[in-house]
Amino acid sequence: MISYPKLIRSLFTNRCHHRRGFAIAMVVMLMVVVGLGIGVALTRFSAQTKSVSRQVQSYQDHHLGRGLQEAIGAWLRQQNGRELSEVLEPETGHAMDIILSDGSEVSAFLLDAQGAALSNLSGKTDQQIENGGAILRNLTLNSTQAEYLDFTRPFGPMNISVNSAPQRVLDAACRVVAGQYSDQYLTELEVLRNSGVAITRTELTRAASNAGLSSEQRAVGLQIFATDIELWAVIIEVRAGRGSSQGRLISRYGGITRIRVNSRNQGSGNPMELGAFITWNDIGILDREVNLAELY
Repeated sequence: MISYPKLIRSLFTNRCHHRRGFAIAMVVMLMVVVGLGIGVALTRFSAQTKSVSRQVQSYQDHHLGRGLQEAIGAWLRQQNGRELSEVLEPETGHAMDIILSDGSEVSAFLLDAQGAALSNLSGKTDQQIENGGAILRNLTLNSTQAEYLDFTRPFGPMNISVNSAPQRVLDAACRVVAGQYSDQYLTELEVLRNSGVAITRTELTRAASNAGLSSEQRAVGLQIFATDIELWAVIIEVRAGRGSSQGRLISRYGGITRIRVNSRNQGSGNPMELGAFITWNDIGILDREVNLAELY
């Protein structure tokens, strides 16, 4: 026979255990909810911080690009109408240096960026679309997908720089221009390029004649290949001016712009006009050579 005092004590003890278990479960759930809330808050804060950082970086890059655009434009105005090939260092494309107030040195380099084939043919004439499409088809036949992206650009003039085009781009274009004489035409152009002297329009015409091209083919060659370049890559290198890092490369930027010859101002001694940067990127300092494909 169970005594009532023992029964009441047993029920009370069980009820206390249940209350303790319920309280522990509530505490665990509360900790999970608080942890999730803190995690969401930190994620949002991190995303906002990254967004602000990107906006600040974009603002700085924009104004750096505008400042350099003004500086390079002023440098071009001092050239008194001379060809860029005459004032740039042949091997590096070095144009000018700027010494900042803290002793840092900013060096500007201009490189021919018109050697890639145009991949965006919208807005072009029927003839340009036909020739440009044929060049792109030829490239797809002898290039991997990654190489194809390196050999093409989405903007700029239709014609391709005969001086800076990669060999496979040159070959693809020669097949469109010369047909059955493409091998001879390619050989003539490579001989000129290997001479170390920039190919002019006259030499381009002579190479076509030496390869046996007809007058119509020579005309197409002058439409597809360019000797007067509009599209240029601007590479900016910044070197430290003080401290243990003095003279060391600390940052590098690059972008694509147009430099046009304004025939209306030929008499002013300043026919070259610098356009706005089409692209502008921080390209880092690790690679010794800049891949122009990364700037398109």
